[in-house]
Amino acid sequence: MKTSFAGTTAALTSACLIAACGGGGSDSSTPTAKNPPALTSQPASAPVLTSDTATFTVVATGANLSYQWQKNGADIAGATSASFTTSAVTYADSGAQYKVVVSNPDGSVTSAAASLALKLSADQQAYEDLILAPGGGSHQLHWNLNFSGPQVSGTNYASSDFAVMAASPLTAGPQPSTQSQPVNISSTLALLTGTPTRVLKNGAILVVPVNGPINVASYTGSSVKIDALANDGVTVAFTQVRSNFSTVALSGAVVAAPADLAHWHNSFWSNTAILNPAVSFASGAAYVKYTAVNQGDRFTVFDCVGATTDANVAPCAASTTLDAALTAGLLSNSDGKTYHQADGTISTVGGVPVFVATVARPVSATLSSTVQYRVYFQLNGNVYTGALTKDGQVLGGSYWVSNPGAASVTDRLTFLPFQIRMNKKARDSIASAMQI
Repeated sequence: MKTSFAGTTAALTSACLIAACGGGGSDSSTPTAKNPPALTSQPASAPVLTSDTATFTVVATGANLSYQWQKNGADIAGATSASFTTSAVTYADSGAQYKVVVSNPDGSVTSAAASLALKLSADQQAYEDLILAPGGGSHQLHWNLNFSGPQVSGTNYASSDFAVMAASPLTAGPQPSTQSQPVNISSTLALLTGTPTRVLKNGAILVVPVNGPINVASYTGSSVKIDALANDGVTVAFTQVRSNFSTVALSGAVVAAPADLAHWHNSFWSNTAILNPAVSFASGAAYVKYTAVNQGDRFTVFDCVGATTDANVAPCAASTTLDAALTAGLLSNSDGKTYHQADGTISTVGGVPVFVATVARPVSATLSSTVQYRVYFQLNGNVYTGALTKDGQVLGGSYWVSNPGAASVTDRLTFLPFQIRMNKKARDSIASAMQI
């Protein structure tokens, strides 16, 4: 008997398609486990000094991690490692928020934000303790007093002025400080005012006034930078960097002041007629001692004859050239020398031909520990004189008569390589002790 399988075959084929014949049963595979990043350590910041760098670090677990640091919510180009180091920070970076997004194919996680904090150095703190409002300001004495014997009004004088700063440069940026008008601290001597400083810079003579908003303070590393402004209130005439601050409390009789203070103000303490021995320093009186270093070459300009106070400085030679004047010779009475070309070199500084002597000026001429070099320069058809204080030179502050019987000026004097300012209570104490 012949049997037909055609119908049966079709039925089986249809059944296999429905049941997925030959597949070995149902799918038993397990899904791959996810492993997104996890943070085990958040970024944190230790306070840093201005001009230093700050480093933020995160620790994360997970495979194939990538990093993207952000500052104040915006991605930082190239900041794609577990750590990020800023460039040199400024006051504008104070309080900036840094965080990082850590990612891999399974997800991402964002760290907590770390705040960038700036800190004051010990030097900057001492500077602010003295000058920052609402304190009494940074006070300085100005004087021409005889080492011994009587004083002559109109020649001898004693005055003071002070500077005050409204906000900290740490977070507020460069801050102007205003120098007050001088105040007479003598009842018998006339008040004499100081003379402006003139400097040659960028081919012009700039005038730095004695009083007014003439200084701008900013911070760099642990130091205090002071820019002296010309009388336009904008142009920086010269710069010094201050460091090595120390604050010294004062107590007891004014005449028994510490040696540094007494030596720096020499005649006040050497001449027994000046200070009343019965007056004592007020509670809280103190002074600050620090080192000032010249930043950048500074060309101070002097009158060759007479005494001017503006940019129209009296020349040494009119209607001539520097070469011609030096060929003939230029006499400096204070240096005790006639300068010729062979005594130095001529170069162009700020577009101006300038002669700089090879040998430093004598200390008897400068009466300072600051090393200076005689300069002559040609400007507007005339030849003028001045002195160069080189970049990096420590600026001398004062001197005292350490050996009164010596034959020469330099042997009689000891020159001091530091600066002193005092608080208002110290200034007022000295003023109260004045007997002249």
